[in-house]
Amino acid sequence: MDGNGRWATGRGLPRLSGHQAGVEAVKKLVRACPDMDVMTITLFAFAVANWKRDTDEVEGLWKIFDAFFEDSLHELIAEGVRIKIIGDTTGLPLSTQINTEKAEEASKNNSKFLLQVALNYDGVDEVVRMVKTTLENNVRAEDITPSYIQSHLDTVANNELDIVLRTGMPKAENGMSLWRSSAFLPVQSVQSVCVSSEILWPDFTPDNLKEIISFADLDGRLFGGQRT
Repeated sequence: MDGNGRWATGRGLPRLSGHQAGVEAVKKLVRACPDMDVMTITLFAFAVANWKRDTDEVEGLWKIFDAFFEDSLHELIAEGVRIKIIGDTTGLPLSTQINTEKAEEASKNNSKFLLQVALNYDGVDEVVRMVKTTLENNVRAEDITPSYIQSHLDTVANNELDIVLRTGMPKAENGMSLWRSSAFLPVQSVQSVCVSSEILWPDFTPDNLKEIISFADLDGRLFGGQRT
């Protein structure tokens, strides 16, 4: 969800104002997704690498996350949203650990929509944690299959990504544009369509998502086959 800081700076506002505006964009999108037959979204909210940012911004982000879970939880539950946190949750501030655990427990029986939030997440770290758990549980080599891997990652199993979207990306020049995954769901996204958008996240709307779904042409994927 790139562009929060630039959105705020362009308006002469503190960067945290952009992150708060980004939360409002999230709320609008979550409400609209079921009507678009989108039943899961995974938000890259805080990467392991984001700890390198300015201390005041990082601390402010955790306060925003806490407020989101505290203030929006009842509304999300009422709308049938299940909340799942992915990432190394042991590294979260204590207040955020408490709030996220409460959100997961309170929403665990909801099935209308799945909201996965990546906090303190890195795709390589996810694989490392999965491998360590596999070794600790003395899993036999012959039992390690693609299905095993998918079911032991942080994300809900059998729920592979159709589209990976990164907002706030540069405008294409000479037919080329830059796009980085930043270690976001590397295993889960192996067959995903990757799309970049110039729109800064706080300005992103459900209508923008509709356009991206159409542009991605999901039915055109070959999954390793060839066109006839």
